[in-house]
Amino acid sequence: MTQRGYQVLLLSYDEAELLQACAGLGPSAVPVLCDLSMPDQVEGLWRRLEESYGPIDILINNAGVGLHAEVVDTDMAAMRRLFEVNFFAAASLCRQAMASMTLRRRGHILNLTSAAARRSLPCIGAYGASKAALHGLTQSLRLEAHGSGVTISEVLPISVTTPFFARAGYQPRGLTQTPEQVAEQILVCLDRGQAERTTHWPTALGFVVDALFPNWVAGLLARRYFRGKSRTHRS
Repeated sequence: MTQRGYQVLLLSYDEAELLQACAGLGPSAVPVLCDLSMPDQVEGLWRRLEESYGPIDILINNAGVGLHAEVVDTDMAAMRRLFEVNFFAAASLCRQAMASMTLRRRGHILNLTSAAARRSLPCIGAYGASKAALHGLTQSLRLEAHGSGVTISEVLPISVTTPFFARAGYQPRGLTQTPEQVAEQILVCLDRGQAERTTHWPTALGFVVDALFPNWVAGLLARRYFRGKSRTHRS
């Protein structure tokens, strides 16, 4: 985005990582310290940013935290924190941005969810549920925004090779993509004003199969999961 002449506001609670990211993007990247797990820091954030930097044309909600545990073993405090970041902060910023953009009759809101929003897998139930909630909210907001001049988009990536997984306590199984590959897909979605874009076409095809044959897919995934548990137990 900076290469296109945009001033980009980057938000994070980690000052060191935030400054490093901005340094890599150049002088058009502005660091904004904010902990999205804290509702009092999120409420009114859009107004404060526009007062400081002027009208904002694009909102990209891509913050997220993970949690690797079976549902029965999931700590509820950790799940609530996950939802604060992955869903409630994004929902609040959508609401705040929508109100401001509608007055100007222009703007673009893009929510980065996950392939897990369409089909969650074992041990990521909390994460998948938070992304599914944001997926549903995005669909509703898109219809509500019709005719307002505001575009609502969603990008659904597969696993991305970032420190996300180390912090969540597990490594992804199967195919992954680089942050650069996902960023390219985000730009395509913004340029075309698409409603939804999946970053990996075989996964998009899998969504179609899942929609047509959900019971078959559920059985297939269950057998694969239990085989994996059996191998773990034998070793």
